[in-house]
Amino acid sequence: MLKSFLLFLVLFFLNACSQSCVKLEHVIKKECDYYALRSAECLNTQSLIKRLEPYPVIFVGDHHSEANMHLKVAELITALANNGTKVLLANEWFYPSDKKVLNAFVRNDINESEFITKIQWAKRLKYYPYESFKPMYESVKQRGGELYGINISKSEQKQISDDNTSSMNQEIFSLYKALDTNVSAHQNLVMPFLSHCHAPKKEESLKECTQRMYKVQVAWDTKMARESANLARHLKKNEKLIVFAGSMHMEYHLGIPLRFARESNLPYLNIIPAATGTKSIPHGIGDFILFYQAKE
Repeated sequence: MLKSFLLFLVLFFLNACSQSCVKLEHVIKKECDYYALRSAECLNTQSLIKRLEPYPVIFVGDHHSEANMHLKVAELITALANNGTKVLLANEWFYPSDKKVLNAFVRNDINESEFITKIQWAKRLKYYPYESFKPMYESVKQRGGELYGINISKSEQKQISDDNTSSMNQEIFSLYKALDTNVSAHQNLVMPFLSHCHAPKKEESLKECTQRMYKVQVAWDTKMARESANLARHLKKNEKLIVFAGSMHMEYHLGIPLRFARESNLPYLNIIPAATGTKSIPHGIGDFILFYQAKE
């Protein structure tokens, strides 16, 4: 009876809070290189490196159009390497099938121009120039790291979007059947960005279109989480896996981190980017904030 009453109280206050509680935010009063949300303090790069030591997996959110943000990530990779860490960088816009090309690029068996052509950069990331991301890849290459692809291919995305199970291979069919589209916190985070429904099917309602788009979003996160967990299983003592994808895939430990935690018991942290000068940061959005000078 007492347990039931206590459960009632917990549910009552949770429900009340969801309706009226003020969101907790961190007020940033000075410029920081990094900000630790758990301890509410500014950190420099070396202080951050020390905080990262116990964690073999680090999720880093990206603002795709911000070259200065990518420079900061390159500096972080360099600092980790200088501290004796081998960095494995798993990237959102590469696929597992790109492994041979990525390996050849890291080993300098192919040059930069050949890499850009073979990886089809202009087709995959037509709005984002390679030069913006180059410092990250060069930092990995020059310090003995590795590059990996973790995302689901465009054709596989379409199969899932269309519920075309007859065309799916066994791996994608298994992923499709396991998709969890019922995480309300994740829905609340992502759904507002899908409401435009840019490519509705014939006679498809707005609700049906957004649900289909959300299903593909969850498929992205699930695939990247599974591939990351597989890479993490083989990490050596001196290695760290950096999973680099759009910030929306990382925020509040939802998206990829949530699904990674279902596949792996390895400890991880996430780092979320923010423009220098940002005055407030929602509590819980990440473990650390990486500040960068946004382009004008």
